[in-house]
Amino acid sequence: MATILIKNVPEDLIKELRKLKVELGCKTWAELLARLVTSEKTIILTRDKLDEMKTGVQGFLQLRSVVSRRWTGPPTVLDETRRLRRHESA
Repeated sequence: MATILIKNVPEDLIKELRKLKVELGCKTWAELLARLVTSEKTIILTRDKLDEMKTGVQGFLQLRSVVSRRWTGPPTVLDETRRLRRHESA
């Protein structure tokens, strides 16, 4: 069985996940993850959450532009990202 490592999870989110794990009667984190993935419940996003997501995406796109502008010579940021993704999937 594969192992998943998740870093930098806020403490309040961990508390909510623990509570959800107990409420759903899951014995392991893998079981909770499987139940969440197969859940047919609709996820409702508030306007605040949508705005946070949009702000995050815009910040990432601006960062990408800054890095691309300051990148000196070959390979390009896109080439390097593609190379890293190939390495991760191997």
